Amino acid sequence: MKASEQQVAKRVADHALMIARQPIYNHQMGVFGYELLFRPSGNNVGDVTAAGATAHVLTSAILSAGLEQLVYNRKAVINVTRAFLDVMPQVQLPAEQLVLDIPDNISVDDALLDSLNNLKELGYGLSVGGFGSLRDQRLLSIADDYRVDVHKVPVDQLDRLTDHLRSFKNLSLRALKIQTLDEYDTYQQRGYDYFQGYFLGCPRTHEVRDLSPNRIAIMEVLAAVHNIEASIEDLEEKIVRDVSLSFKLLRLINSPFFGVPNKVDSIKRAVVLLGRSEIRNLVSLLALSGSADQPRAMIEIALLRAKTCEILGRHANVSPEGLFTVGMFSALDILMKQPIQKVLARLPLSDDIRGAILDREGVMGEALNCALAIEKAQWSAIQFSDLDEDDLFGVSVEALGWTNGVIDQL
Repeated sequence: MKASEQQVAKRVADHALMIARQPIYNHQMGVFGYELLFRPSGNNVGDVTAAGATAHVLTSAILSAGLEQLVYNRKAVINVTRAFLDVMPQVQLPAEQLVLDIPDNISVDDALLDSLNNLKELGYGLSVGGFGSLRDQRLLSIADDYRVDVHKVPVDQLDRLTDHLRSFKNLSLRALKIQTLDEYDTYQQRGYDYFQGYFLGCPRTHEVRDLSPNRIAIMEVLAAVHNIEASIEDLEEKIVRDVSLSFKLLRLINSPFFGVPNKVDSIKRAVVLLGRSEIRNLVSLLALSGSADQPRAMIEIALLRAKTCEILGRHANVSPEGLFTVGMFSALDILMKQPIQKVLARLPLSDDIRGAILDREGVMGEALNCALAIEKAQWSAIQFSDLDEDDLFGVSVEALGWTNGVIDQL
């Protein structure tokens, strides 16, 4: 290892690594995997990524957080260096779950090819990119994936590049930095297999039109359970009236994930056992997940924001009341395909919740800002109250684990 890399490794090892992730979607907008993004905690460490750390340091960080927590049962994609590749056979990570992004400017020689072939035999996926790799057919023949930065390839060269890559039957094509649904559609039509970026969770302009009957029904449920003037009896009656919702709620509460000691066999008992706030959160989740015309990934985004906000409040000794709602309802524009202001206007929400979502006001708005920063790996904006970076990373891992568990029950 070069001296500079040894220094980086020591600096990284002396500080906890923060890990964020960027989703990679397939043609159905299902999540194929996540690129894991790394940054050491501490103010004086500098911007150190996976490319500047050692495989052993990153392996320790991933195992500490738990690969299952970070990516669930999907692929984990990490950026690597030449030195990184040499020690990968000795690390304790499940090779079949990892895809290694080989640097664009890597120098291809026989030793590298031998190393890559060895990693493939161990089960690792290999991804290449950049115009340099296009000049070496040996590298393209070994790789499983070719990544294209859609904002770096001139439009007039894109189809020619795609046709050339398609001649390698072993290669899937991954479009990077997809920022909008229009870009997603464009590269899907051009024959790409995977699409990486935050486009699914980003606010966007929607054509103002009436809600579909299905979404009207969802909004009616949300309005009923979030009506603070409704009594517990009214809440129970609203849930019971919807047979499908009642069934799903009882099934979720009685699942091993929640671990209730005795079977909950009625909505009334569920409300008494869990409390009005928790029931409101679960009913909101189930109502929003009931729409058949939206990808499950959208629900995951909303649920992860919600739980992150709630846990942030708990760790900072801030009342969690309303934080889950703020996180989940911040995604109502992508779930309802309507402008967020129009959707919120239909719901009987407090001014505090509405202000937090629309204008990031108050402590709940600060929590939402932090949750969104974690979601998008905006390192400098990941802050809340007086929590340090280790606390914040712990919040994100806990929220990921909870979200994976709930999604598994839906």
